[in-house]
Amino acid sequence: MKQRIRIIAGGIYGAKGELPVGTEFDMDGDPPAGWAGRYQVVQEAAKPEAVALTGKNKAELLEIAKAEDVEIEEGATNADIVSAIELAREEAAKA
Repeated sequence: MKQRIRIIAGGIYGAKGELPVGTEFDMDGDPPAGWAGRYQVVQEAAKPEAVALTGKNKAELLEIAKAEDVEIEEGATNADIVSAIELAREEAAKA
């Protein structure tokens, strides 16, 4: 998960030495435990907008399913693929 971090206290070091208080940068994942109390999350990364499923042919739907890590059974119809993708999206939203 990508997030924007702001340094609010000293003691955070980068490749070129200590980062000045007030420095903001984007970071993948969570900051190290040793940074506790020295940073604040300015902004969580926005979740990408879900790709629309209407009007797509089977090949396009299969590409979307693959990109979203949705397993599709051999011989699935377009309606089956759409249902599987929508179900996976609903489950992900609950998590």
